[in-house]
Amino acid sequence: DKKWTDDSIRWPEDQDKKKEDNEEEEEEEGPMDIFKDPDPTESFQFKFKVDKETVEIELDGYKAESDEIWKSTGLTIWKASEYLCHYIVKHRDDEAMDLGTKKSSATKDKKRILELGAGLGLVGILAHRIASPKCEVVLTDGDSEALPHLRANVDENKDEQKGQVQCRQLIWGEETSLEFLELQQKEKFDIILASDIVYSPVIIEPLWETIKVLLEPNGLFVMAYAKRQVPVEIGEVLSAATEAGFMYEECEESDHEKGVFVYTFQWKGIQKE
Repeated sequence: DKKWTDDSIRWPEDQDKKKEDNEEEEEEEGPMDIFKDPDPTESFQFKFKVDKETVEIELDGYKAESDEIWKSTGLTIWKASEYLCHYIVKHRDDEAMDLGTKKSSATKDKKRILELGAGLGLVGILAHRIASPKCEVVLTDGDSEALPHLRANVDENKDEQKGQVQCRQLIWGEETSLEFLELQQKEKFDIILASDIVYSPVIIEPLWETIKVLLEPNGLFVMAYAKRQVPVEIGEVLSAATEAGFMYEECEESDHEKGVFVYTFQWKGIQKE
């Protein structure tokens, strides 16, 4: 994997200063920081009711307030991911998504599902667990610090009776996405999922470049966004989607009171049923 962490995007102007500060802190602190959490790790448990079964997922990561999250936001769980999970469970049999779970499902060939900015892997793992064995899931993250945790969580939670699931590094942008597509034997994705991925204006253009390269012409992109203390609003993302050639629709899973928005995106010109 290429060495890359998302703090280079979130705090680009602070990189040199942060490096200097870290070097000074190491000199000043000595062998132990008495204010540092002795155990910043956290285990996250989730249960999802799917028909008559309960899908249980357990993920290992870090507490949201830990120092590790300052460098790599993908090492914890953010709230929009659970909203996207509930969307997947509820709409898994819809024609646009169709994870092949109904006997009458129209999905005959394998369906390819991609998660962007997967972090600890909750959304992609759930998609893998509830989809038919005909579906293939690829979880991606650009952050090299998050990827080992993502792979470990997938290994711990995957179902050998289900379809193929894999983890890959994907740094957004047209050129890197084309390279990624080559590694995927030029097979694009029917469904792309993402949650809590928008935290800086500079990622909006490369995000849509990535979607344009990797989404099938009849594909579906579902994104969950939660308001945070970041310098970007959902309106900027939606405007960029329109400019990139996509139409969008807000889903009933949105919760405006809690600042969470769920949207579906499809290429303009696609006929909706």
